[in-house]
Amino acid sequence: MIKTVILTAAFVTGLLATTSTAAEGAPTAPSPRQWPADIVALCKTLPIQEGGRVKPLDTYAGFKMLKLHGKRTMRLSRNGERIKLTPVEWLLDTLFYPELAGDYPTFNVDNSDVIVAIGVTPHKKKRDRYSYTELQPGIERLYALAREWNAIEAKDRTPMQAMTVNLATNINEFEYLLHYVDFARHTVQLPLQASESDSPVPTTEAMVILLKMRRYLGTAKPGILSWPPVIDALIPIYGFSETANAIAIFPPSESEDLTWRTAGNLIARAFASEDPRQDELELLAALEQLVAARADDDAFHGHLTALHTRITGRAQARGEYGKIRLEVFFYKSQFFYRSLCLFLLGFLCIALSWLSIGDRGIGRLLNRAAPVLVVLPLLVLCAGITMRCIIRSRPPVSTLYETVLFITAVIVFVALVIEYANRQRIALALASVLGVCGMFLANKYELKEAVDTMPSLVAVLDTNFWLSTHVTTVTIGYAAGLLAAAIAHVYLLGRLFKFRNDDDAFYRNLTRMVYGVVCFGLLFSFTGTVLGGIWANDSWGRFWGWDPKENGALMIVLWNLVILHARMGGFIRDLGIHACAVFGGMIVAFSWWGVNLLGIGLHSYGFTSGIMKTLTIFWSIEAALLFVACELWLRSKRAARKAPLSDSPADRTPLANPPSDPA
Repeated sequence: MIKTVILTAAFVTGLLATTSTAAEGAPTAPSPRQWPADIVALCKTLPIQEGGRVKPLDTYAGFKMLKLHGKRTMRLSRNGERIKLTPVEWLLDTLFYPELAGDYPTFNVDNSDVIVAIGVTPHKKKRDRYSYTELQPGIERLYALAREWNAIEAKDRTPMQAMTVNLATNINEFEYLLHYVDFARHTVQLPLQASESDSPVPTTEAMVILLKMRRYLGTAKPGILSWPPVIDALIPIYGFSETANAIAIFPPSESEDLTWRTAGNLIARAFASEDPRQDELELLAALEQLVAARADDDAFHGHLTALHTRITGRAQARGEYGKIRLEVFFYKSQFFYRSLCLFLLGFLCIALSWLSIGDRGIGRLLNRAAPVLVVLPLLVLCAGITMRCIIRSRPPVSTLYETVLFITAVIVFVALVIEYANRQRIALALASVLGVCGMFLANKYELKEAVDTMPSLVAVLDTNFWLSTHVTTVTIGYAAGLLAAAIAHVYLLGRLFKFRNDDDAFYRNLTRMVYGVVCFGLLFSFTGTVLGGIWANDSWGRFWGWDPKENGALMIVLWNLVILHARMGGFIRDLGIHACAVFGGMIVAFSWWGVNLLGIGLHSYGFTSGIMKTLTIFWSIEAALLFVACELWLRSKRAARKAPLSDSPADRTPLANPPSDPA
């Protein structure tokens, strides 16, 4: 109990030492440290471990800033000039200049009611960013509320409760970063000899402290707790073993050990061992030297290079460094953001081509450029997906985020194949629109979740064979269902607004497109569902268990069969097949996202908070479109009743189903 109190007091004391009193309103952020480019580049490729995966420090810093700040850059002022602070620069300031980082506008707060609830003066804007210094007076109240509301299931929390818990979590993570290297800033007075009359020597290097401790204790004594003078001097250092745990930066020397160490782990191991490992103490000392040299660029770069060499050497020996630089390049290239921009440009080009008259001059240029501006972002998207596969050594679909990327790529590719077949520029326009929607959803999902999108897989998914067969084929089926629904939108809205209403060939072509895509989707949905049953039998000992995810996949297969049989049996015609395709898109959305919200079943590992509102809006829009289909059907029936009967029996047959009748 006494030990716990001492550790807690040491942490609180360190916390208060690195922050200042909050001021009213939004303070002016301090001028950040200008880190040299070579130091930033070295830090980007420094390997760490998080969530069981070895990744670059650049990836860690990027997602940490995204989670706390809501963006991957932070806008500050340096010497009167507005600058953008990159994630690695922000992390370096947080670790080595906590007195500056505490005043940065780090925390994104969506609703100032949370700020009012913890007793802090809010900014004028309801949604704004706050610094740690501003929030510090209300942190105790914030943590109390968070502990109370954290007991509520995430899906049952109110928006206010969810934002409070999220802010408390973010501040707690930031505090651990602020105090990660506090052990290197702490000065200890340790007696060098057994005689207590010797003058204590101040030092700030834990390695030196521990080595001198071993010299003082000798090797004949069994334990450390028998020497109170030493314990009194070293207990603050041991307390840092609880706080220096934000980043696992040190690879273990044992090849069979998969868990990397934090600075706190090394400190705790050194205290627990009768003979502390020399290599681990040297790693601690190397980190401490960075703190001591923080203001000297040359010295800092030299110590960082030495630490980088030591850590990467260990990681390479363990086979865990090979893809670090590739991952840094991947995030630097921003494949998916660039793909979104190119899809937008392609859609703009297609829209302008609609407005141009004739096939000359600017019109011809736009018509020729449009396919290129859809194919190019598809290639960029596929390059990004391929690079993720290489980095993770996984198939293209293993997480919910990756389904968005893959489905978008499949939809655009299939739409381009359709466009190549009929050359009516309908599928080309849909490819650009759906490409924009898919990439926007992917970016929105990454921003909302703000976690590494290449995590270690849960045990049930940790198999490349089934990920590349079952999951990939089922996802292609999802893509087909959504593409068929999108084409159906063109048909229904075109009929509603009487666009080319006399061009029956145009609408019959849309029907053929939907029919073909539904057949394509049935093939992959059925195959993927069967493969999923085989996987379930292999993993869980049963082929089918009526799990919500299994039911969702079966619903897609059955509905595709309903569409095809109803069409072949004459129960539905053009209008019917398009209305059914729209409803099929609603089923796909339920199977893809909706069943994850139920929180039950063996497939309940894909819960995404806040998605229910988006799904409800989507289903409402689709339901309204189905009402439009009903109105079109009634309109066609009224038109058929009003049409005059012909005197010739040969002319009466088409009146039951006139060419322009969409039903």
